Amino acid sequence: MKISFPFIVVFFFISFVSVAGAQAGYLTVLSPRAGSFVESDLISVVVRVEGNKINDIRLMVGEKDQDLVRKPMDKFYVCFDGIPLSPGINPVRVTGFKDGEKVEELNFDLFLRSDLSAIAYSAPAGYERYSFHTRENEKECVSCHQLDFSKARENPTSPEQSPCFICHKKMILKYRMVHGPAAVWSCPTCHDVRTASRKLEVRQPDEKACRGCHENAWEAKKYQHGPTAAGNCTACHNPHAANEPSFLRLKTADLCIACHEEIASRPHVISGISGNAGHPVRISPDPFNPGRDFTCASCHNPHASDYPILLSSDYSSMSNFCQSCHNM
Repeated sequence: MKISFPFIVVFFFISFVSVAGAQAGYLTVLSPRAGSFVESDLISVVVRVEGNKINDIRLMVGEKDQDLVRKPMDKFYVCFDGIPLSPGINPVRVTGFKDGEKVEELNFDLFLRSDLSAIAYSAPAGYERYSFHTRENEKECVSCHQLDFSKARENPTSPEQSPCFICHKKMILKYRMVHGPAAVWSCPTCHDVRTASRKLEVRQPDEKACRGCHENAWEAKKYQHGPTAAGNCTACHNPHAANEPSFLRLKTADLCIACHEEIASRPHVISGISGNAGHPVRISPDPFNPGRDFTCASCHNPHASDYPILLSSDYSSMSNFCQSCHNM
């Protein structure tokens, strides 16, 4: 698993729409910034509110209203974390209200790049990686936030002691399972807070960061899965938190089919005995392993194997392999 922000990328164009009769410029989206891409499927949106002309903000992604915590608008800057995006283009609308009346509206598109989506695999040309944690960006926030991460404790006694918590808590709280370092907000375990050329960066490829805790048992294997060979752990695993076991980004079969689309469109392994459907790639529960689901990983090792097509046991005879489950 990559111990860095998820390998997911966002870009956007910002356009301005003002309400008839209203003076323009009461709202400004400070982050994310136009003409850039970032690496997170849960983003933080920072809005600057001018004067006392707005006392409520509504945020929409696509056609879905985001459930925002009501915040006072007298602090000049308003931050919302944990805003979810879907792979591809995400139309976003930020609307400011004064006592229930619309005052101003900002519209921009976000593009979520994902290794697991054919339509969102590549960010559009011309967009540079966006990192919020630069001196230029942080100067807007240092009056309220401690952003000198070199002083951050690797093992804070409570989440609130981590300078990351206030802006990124939903990155953890929205999911059922949390990766160890993230669970205790030990962000400096994985993010370089002192010597990195880019603030808070993580060693690349992912495997270099993961190896500190997760021994690579696959180097000696004869066959390696593409992401494993490339050290791209976060193609499949979310390094912070997830709803699936092993912090998988999707359910196992869905994760595999995201890259191996042919499995969903043609008979798998065999046809004829079981009709044209081929061998199933998902059964719940697994008839041969009670308490578990049958998935692609029941037959294939998702990381590496000594057998062709990453089979999990001896491939010297396909019939013998099949008979490990089936009595024929």
